[in-house]
Amino acid sequence: MDNTKKLIIAVDNDPTSEKIALNGFQLGSQLNAEIALLSVVDLTMLITEGAVTPKEFADITINDYRKNQQMLIETLFKDYKVSTFVEEGIPYEVILNVAKEWRADIIVMGTHGRTGISHLIMGSVAEKIVRHSEIPVFIIPI
Repeated sequence: MDNTKKLIIAVDNDPTSEKIALNGFQLGSQLNAEIALLSVVDLTMLITEGAVTPKEFADITINDYRKNQQMLIETLFKDYKVSTFVEEGIPYEVILNVAKEWRADIIVMGTHGRTGISHLIMGSVAEKIVRHSEIPVFIIPI
């Protein structure tokens, strides 16, 4: 029976992704866990100004996420083996699905701590994950 824990860290291209990845890495290395970075291209946010099609925009964003993940791996994780996922869809659904498929034991993610109107409009990805997750969720305030 393999007892290795699996920890999935959700990051985007925000400058705060480094803080989230670092906290996730510290937790993961303490648990001697397998670690994966996950970025989600939010297709609901793909509003483009004509010059670029939504598909082209998604491809550019996917490429940016891969570069950001590579930078995080080189900067923070060094020789620690890290799996990477870049998926498209509704962020909270994708994060929960990938966590389930990869058999993650813990989800690590940040929350912007929005309140008021912006919280009502945006809804919080972290809040939806906490509400629907069947595994522990480690939230990093950013």
